[in-house]
Amino acid sequence: MKTIIKKPHLFFFSIVPIFIIVGFIKRNEIIDVALYDTLFAVKVHYWCYFSAAFSGIIGLNYYLIHWLQKPLVQILSLFHVIFQIAAIVPFIFCIFFINEKRSYNYDSFLNGVDLYSVLSTSFLLFLVSFLLHLLNFFISLISKK
Repeated sequence: MKTIIKKPHLFFFSIVPIFIIVGFIKRNEIIDVALYDTLFAVKVHYWCYFSAAFSGIIGLNYYLIHWLQKPLVQILSLFHVIFQIAAIVPFIFCIFFINEKRSYNYDSFLNGVDLYSVLSTSFLLFLVSFLLHLLNFFISLISKK
């Protein structure tokens, strides 16, 4: 865990292939996103590829800080990684079980679980994680060595 806190770019570069693999596996699945009265149907692999690209950019930001030999605020790095993991786990869970919920299989253990609420919570955790990353990144760039 100390390695992840000191070098978080390794963590973010390692989750990029996970998102790409999940995107290939669940290529034909669709997530319906409801915004007010409009329903958007978005394929899962677009979300996965966007997540992979975004994780890669965050990894590049942390690598830039490492390359410039600027100190990171370790508590912010820790919370960023924790919130990112807390956002990724329900996201992957929902992606693998979204089709089962849409087919209304009542014998499933997912009976009663609203996957779209889980996805919304995952997105909010991701936003908090992103804000922590921005704060950590700019504090590290501004701080003196």
